[in-house]
Amino acid sequence: MDEIKPGMLRLRISAPPGFTRPVLRDVVKALVGRAIRATVRELPFEHCATILLSPREVFPAGIGGRKILHVTDDWVAGSSMMGLSQQAVSTNLRSNINAADTVCIVSPSLGGLITERNPDCVPVVLPNGCLSSHHLNNDGVRMHQRRAVAALVGQLNERLDLDLLDQLVASGVEIEVIGPRRERDLQVRRRLDKFLASEGVSWLGEIPEGDAFARMQTAAVGITPYADTVFNRASFPIKTLDYLAAGMQVVSTDLPSARWLDSEWVNIADSTTNFVSMVRHILGGQEAEQNVAARRSFASQHTWDARASQLMAMIDEGELPDAN
Repeated sequence: MDEIKPGMLRLRISAPPGFTRPVLRDVVKALVGRAIRATVRELPFEHCATILLSPREVFPAGIGGRKILHVTDDWVAGSSMMGLSQQAVSTNLRSNINAADTVCIVSPSLGGLITERNPDCVPVVLPNGCLSSHHLNNDGVRMHQRRAVAALVGQLNERLDLDLLDQLVASGVEIEVIGPRRERDLQVRRRLDKFLASEGVSWLGEIPEGDAFARMQTAAVGITPYADTVFNRASFPIKTLDYLAAGMQVVSTDLPSARWLDSEWVNIADSTTNFVSMVRHILGGQEAEQNVAARRSFASQHTWDARASQLMAMIDEGELPDAN
């Protein structure tokens, strides 16, 4: 047992190699369940809820309290990208939906994934969030001081629209990339190699969160260039809200989550040409300083603190207030 921070403990459980394979999966589930039950009995506080956020795990048996399934992506559609068996993910999802007292989804587009497996289950939208303003240093950066670069922050993997990124590079847009590479597909790996080595692209890799936000607060525009896939349409990219929290202008591909935000501060592009045009227009223009404060104010309504309060209300009262 590790103490990550006061009030937050992490239980590490040993498992044999190949634990995602048939037969071994069942063995590991039994080991995990036994370890959790033993740990809960020894902890000096009451267990009130189990929150499951994994496509690989199932609710452990013999644990009291409310059971909350929080579906963060279309796990079935993205199973191959995660290196998991689609059949196993689908089976686990159905089992967890049926066992849960409440199912939360990060995007309205995930509703069908749930109701297809249990028509009687009505999921509640609980989207991703961003850091509170007190976590950020929002002082001293004015719009005219921002660098004329587009920031791409987050994991680099198969979600990205690499054709769009190539077009941005070809148009002369300078791009600063912050985040680790997590691709699995060989062709995507080669294309990322080429993109990150392109003239006008700088890749900082994975850097501390505070350093990343400091860089974001000096960039003119943040981009969410996700490909049009089933997996992406069901996702809720955290980067979009993080850009707004840093006061940045935002350009996103046409994702349901971007439309759900229903904000004038998120520019939604319906084509590659439109996306490139929007980014170039922002980089070449000037903006009123009050717009920066307005974007941060909008982001403050969607912080992780706000999401946590909604989740705790569900645990305490058995109901989840609407995320709006």
